[in-house]
Amino acid sequence: MENINTKDYWESRFITKNWGKSGNRQTKEYAKANVAQTNLDSNFKGSVLDFGCALGDAIPIYHQAFPDASLYGMDLSEVAIEICKNKYGDIAKFESGTHDTIKQYDLIFASHVMEHLTADKTVVAHLLTNCKELFVFVPYKESPLYREHVNYYERNYYDNFEVLEKKVFLVQFEYKLSLINLVKSCVKGKFSNKATFSKDIIMFRINGAIL
Repeated sequence: MENINTKDYWESRFITKNWGKSGNRQTKEYAKANVAQTNLDSNFKGSVLDFGCALGDAIPIYHQAFPDASLYGMDLSEVAIEICKNKYGDIAKFESGTHDTIKQYDLIFASHVMEHLTADKTVVAHLLTNCKELFVFVPYKESPLYREHVNYYERNYYDNFEVLEKKVFLVQFEYKLSLINLVKSCVKGKFSNKATFSKDIIMFRINGAIL
């Protein structure tokens, strides 16, 4: 299966604003759930990278959860990073790049990034050389796979690494339908302008190489 997640694909999504409100809302809801599952101390004062940060909408959530931490965001999309700098440059630093160009951090959060990458285990291995701990959040036993997703995750998926913790949890929230989706819903006999997003997620907390 061809992976559609090229840099051009994501630049186009962000330029045309195809990411939309649903992408922003999903990022925020995922970030809230991420914070709840990590059980990290709110007094954490180290550095945290949001790897694959998209438009940066998880950053305010992480800032509220860890007000003393130094926050960073990275995405392969230069368009997205410019938006991040304009929106959240007062609370975090952002740069465009990939796993090959990252610096060292205490913690790295990779929230719903790895399912888009064909060589995700290679990316994880490289990230681990640049952090103390890596938190990976991905869909759990997703079937069928969403069209942008190329990996299927079970509990043993990353067992070749030093996994410190695995945790499966549900992310669920209600949202308003777009006009197009509302029409589709009405055609199917459903006349509510709201729907519920619900997905099982698995968190892998993996030990990094930095002491």
